[in-house]
Amino acid sequence: MKKAIELTEQADTKGIQIQIAWRIDGKEITRVEWIREGRVPLQTIGAKIEYCSYRVRTIYGVLGIKIWIFIDEE
Repeated sequence: MKKAIELTEQADTKGIQIQIAWRIDGKEITRVEWIREGRVPLQTIGAKIEYCSYRVRTIYGVLGIKIWIFIDEE
């Protein structure tokens, strides 16, 4: 997550938010970690925000990764 934040800072963005959620060995207990750098105004309609979501299967379980990148306000 820290490496992704470093790369977006070089790309001249206003902010980034990354969230990773997972279940270990298919158990009912889930874990969620997130980190934000800069501003990410999700409630502002005029904000240009890029969003993507990925599902990654590992031998230990499934990871869900969500990324919000705040580019600029109109």
